[in-house]
Amino acid sequence: MVSLKLTTSDPVDDRATGRPVGLPGRRWPWLPASHVGPQWFAAVMGTGILATCTERLALFIPELHAAALGLLVLTWSVLAAVAAAFASHAVRHPARFRASIEDLGILPFYGAVAMGLLATGGATLAVAEAHLPATARVLAWVLWSAGTLIGVVSAVAFPVRLIAAGPAERGVPTPVWVLPVVPPMVAAAGGAVLADALPPEGAYTLLLASGCLFMLTLSLSVVMLILAYGHLVRGGPVPLPASPSFWVPVGIAGQSTAAANFFLAPAEVALSSTAQGIMLMLTVAYSTLALSLGTAAAGVALWITVRALRRGMSFGLGWWSFTFPIGTMSLGLSAFGTTLDAAWLHGASAMVWIILSGTVALCLVHSARLWTTGRTERSAGAG
Repeated sequence: MVSLKLTTSDPVDDRATGRPVGLPGRRWPWLPASHVGPQWFAAVMGTGILATCTERLALFIPELHAAALGLLVLTWSVLAAVAAAFASHAVRHPARFRASIEDLGILPFYGAVAMGLLATGGATLAVAEAHLPATARVLAWVLWSAGTLIGVVSAVAFPVRLIAAGPAERGVPTPVWVLPVVPPMVAAAGGAVLADALPPEGAYTLLLASGCLFMLTLSLSVVMLILAYGHLVRGGPVPLPASPSFWVPVGIAGQSTAAANFFLAPAEVALSSTAQGIMLMLTVAYSTLALSLGTAAAGVALWITVRALRRGMSFGLGWWSFTFPIGTMSLGLSAFGTTLDAAWLHGASAMVWIILSGTVALCLVHSARLWTTGRTERSAGAG
């Protein structure tokens, strides 16, 4: 996800790019519809994954359950505020909204809209099902359905738009190109969790659909990552604002590991014992490979991030790119630890959760200041 340069320059009506701007010296209200774009849904993703990971950790530290409930309330609050402001902007400025869909610098962030809904639904089911089972499951289904629909459209439409664009419009390949194709993988993990409570026929159908979603993201993301890392290996420059996007591949590794392990529970009622055994072996092999690659990708991302900070990279909404990938690694480690009954994997998940908590707190503080001061989003391009 790309970092956004924050400015308070003179008012401009940038209809060509659809990038929202504001007026100097003006403070925005709590629903600042004139400057909230799809990038803001990354905050929903970050808080949602933290709530889910906190609830999983509460299985070992019961005191954390109250924290998970608080984080779920926070996630819903962030979603409500961002969705209301985003919808208001789309209604009041339809030309800008249409332009944002056509702008390759902004279009990838519609993947964040889908993942924000999916992350909230997953957190709701994980945290609230014990207290309000029927309500939590209905909300989870509604958000999963909406997030999956938007995510599939995003995953298919962005590559098509990218191919149709000219080299100048496409710009430099970065992992931000992967962002719009990730939602089906998040939907696959959520679908597997929802399938666990269905009868065999329904579980099999949803498990099959989730498997298709899994493969859709895996196949498209491999192509995007080859382009992005190929550019990096050839010595191509990494635009400073695009540096946080190199954490996105870490998210694919963690989320796909979680999804693969979540598939095992509904498989117990949907598949034969022989098929379950084969799936277990494939899951262990895939999880080992994915987490290993994810750790390597995290090393590369950390190196790029440190270098960008030394070059003067300041806070932008792109910093939320650090949160969701870190969260999915914690979730993936936890899910794999449950499969293998390995305490050390749960310990590793807890260590990553600590990093996640600090990162989310940092991003929340800076994002709240951005929201309340009304500083504008001047640049959202992928570099």
